[in-house]
Amino acid sequence: MNDEEKYLFDLRGYLHVKNVLTPAQVADLSDRLEERRSPGGKRSPGRKEQYGSDRTRYPEGESGAFSAKSLIEWGGTYIDLIDLPRIAPYLEALLGSKYRLDHDYIKIDNAASQFKQLFLHGGGQGAGGERDRVGPSDGGQCYYRYNNGRIYNGLVAVAFELNTVQPGDGGFACVPGSHKVNFPLPADWRTSKTQEEMPECVDRVAAEAGDAIIFTEACAHGTVPWKGNSERRTIFYKYCPHAVAWSPCYYNADRYGELSDNQRDMLMPPSAYGAHDHTRPIWERVQADQAELQRLREEARASEETPPERS
Repeated sequence: MNDEEKYLFDLRGYLHVKNVLTPAQVADLSDRLEERRSPGGKRSPGRKEQYGSDRTRYPEGESGAFSAKSLIEWGGTYIDLIDLPRIAPYLEALLGSKYRLDHDYIKIDNAASQFKQLFLHGGGQGAGGERDRVGPSDGGQCYYRYNNGRIYNGLVAVAFELNTVQPGDGGFACVPGSHKVNFPLPADWRTSKTQEEMPECVDRVAAEAGDAIIFTEACAHGTVPWKGNSERRTIFYKYCPHAVAWSPCYYNADRYGELSDNQRDMLMPPSAYGAHDHTRPIWERVQADQAELQRLREEARASEETPPERS
């Protein structure tokens, strides 16, 4: 992260980084999305399309712990995004050397979308207030400050664009500089049903397929009502310093296939130590207990489904 990028991030609260993903990576991410997006080739017009989750709840019917949905389950480049080399230096500059993946999801906007309102949320120093969608209790997870030559952030988002978003289409928007504001977002600015209603202070960020937008959740931001002829498909991976959490659900690295040591460390739950020799054995024990519990459940289920032998 060079000096110009640091200046712009400190000024605006976000960065637009070009060509983060290769065409092959974009294609792999897109293919894996479409495989899960249209079972049987059918989609429901106007249905809200979002995959993965903010990891604030378990899916219906899930009984196992650590089962909140994640894009990492899809494999391929979705795993690579955990610690993408093009993005890692930015996250280290913004969060420090000890940071973790908190949650992930994909957001899709198109002409059929029913949800086309801009909901501005977030705000520096907890200024979002009780009505804010980022965290109404303001648990301290969304903050920004600069001190003694270093940037400090709470929740930082990386938005990877799979499709080109042209100027005027819609997509990501924010109030630049609001990550350092000391006053609540004016109530009349929170919601805009059309692009014409949006406050003039809102930046609308156009981007090419393969680009990434990195922003602090302390910046007031949201999604511009979509007017594009094509579709916006944006992948969000959101990171915290290791001792900070937004989501109450933690990843279980044993669920996602082959991972590198660094990726497994980045999926550990929050702690003051981070991925450390003191904490790693504790979490490995939790994962082992969970695996044993799952095995016992499967054995019990199989026993219930097996008819008794006739004498």
